[in-house]
Amino acid sequence: MIELGLQRIARLLEKTPLPWRAIHVAGTNGKGSICAYASAMLEAYNRSKYRSHTRQPVVTHGRFTSPHLIDRWDCITVNQEPVPWKLFDHIEQQVKRRNELDEINASEFELLTATAFEIFTHENLDIGVVEVGMGGRLDATNIVGKRSDIHLPENSRPEQFRAAPLVTSIAKIGLDHQGFLGTTIEEIATEKAGIIKHGVPVVWDGSNEPSVLRVLERAAKDNPVCAFDDTQLPQAIVDALSVPTQLPQHDGGENGNSLPEHTRQNLNVAFRSTWAALRQLGRLPTQSDSSVAPDQSVLDSLSAAMIDASTYVNFPGRQQSISIASLTGRSTSIMLDGAHNGQSAQALAHRVGSTSRGSDRDPPRSVTWIVAASDTKDAREILEPLLRANDHVFAVEFGPVEGMPWVKAMPAEKIVATIRQLAQERAESFTSEACGVDLLRAFRSATLRAGEDGCLAVAGSLYLVGDTLRLLRDHAKSSLRD
Repeated sequence: MIELGLQRIARLLEKTPLPWRAIHVAGTNGKGSICAYASAMLEAYNRSKYRSHTRQPVVTHGRFTSPHLIDRWDCITVNQEPVPWKLFDHIEQQVKRRNELDEINASEFELLTATAFEIFTHENLDIGVVEVGMGGRLDATNIVGKRSDIHLPENSRPEQFRAAPLVTSIAKIGLDHQGFLGTTIEEIATEKAGIIKHGVPVVWDGSNEPSVLRVLERAAKDNPVCAFDDTQLPQAIVDALSVPTQLPQHDGGENGNSLPEHTRQNLNVAFRSTWAALRQLGRLPTQSDSSVAPDQSVLDSLSAAMIDASTYVNFPGRQQSISIASLTGRSTSIMLDGAHNGQSAQALAHRVGSTSRGSDRDPPRSVTWIVAASDTKDAREILEPLLRANDHVFAVEFGPVEGMPWVKAMPAEKIVATIRQLAQERAESFTSEACGVDLLRAFRSATLRAGEDGCLAVAGSLYLVGDTLRLLRDHAKSSLRD
């Protein structure tokens, strides 16, 4: 079950120092991508001539995102590498024993959060890039920067034991998890703004709705806000990310085309967040130490390298191009996306429309979809932006989610019923069939339907993304054994 609140995580970590500093990211859509971009930018800083020239040590950093995709520990990285299973298991067992001995009754997500944070401490990291699980104010990750009530050892200061975040960042906010966060977008924004802490710099996605921006502005009225017209940001990057941008694509994507708006906004937030974090750590100059600032061209070169590093990020399940040849024999790649609400479905629909449905002068090509959803989601909200005339949907159900027993799949028949209702209301011809939990059958049937060159896309849930990647991995292992 989901039970928000900080009481249990506070008890789990009561005696654990958290001296590393966080880039703490909340939002409805894009926060996972922002975290991945921020980690890539920190690595670019480590490799930069600027860091070598200033003789600064490398920044050690980790990342904690949710949910996990294949294995429970793949959501925790240290210096861009997944945490080793042995270290994860060692720390997790300590956390679980504490939970049992002290009768804390922490949730699975709280146990995982405590494990990730203790790993960051164990590895002596400088920065932890942390994605909020749900909401913000009462999310377990919001323990960062909260003072512990225990008696600290002599010569220890509270700000060292539980360090404040370097920066808090708010991605695009939309309607999601209304049963927990509120029924209006303003109520949801208020919960997500709950990660903002006194004196900590704040970054947000400026494309949010005006009512959301007003909520964020009120919450951050006493905080430094890292706006995109900040005079301390490199002007070249401000110019590049302020307009439809052409940046190199390294994942087989839209090389030479303008970045999709949501990608540009996520890069924008990630860059401002990372730049602010490095300034907070004293790794980049501020106006107050301008006397020792390097030539502006050096900072422009560093910032360009940080943005370029982000274009190499291939974030699993975010408009990801994958091969299913091992499952179906199809040689053409398909698209895998975890779009699970209206906003993310619209972004996926835009990508599919621009790359696969053809030009405005031609009749639109149909798309074959494989779709699943959590039983708490509004299937109509996800499907309505995606479906066009003559599309076909194979509705499936994802399997049990390890460590999250409360997460259930929406019955495939319910998804089919929603599709039929949409077809009737829109007087359009799109068809569907329920495949239940048989994901392999769905892939093979969808491949027959789409053919070798037709567009095939998987969407509706990050849990379906995980099942897909796990199915591919298991088939690869089986092939090696054979």
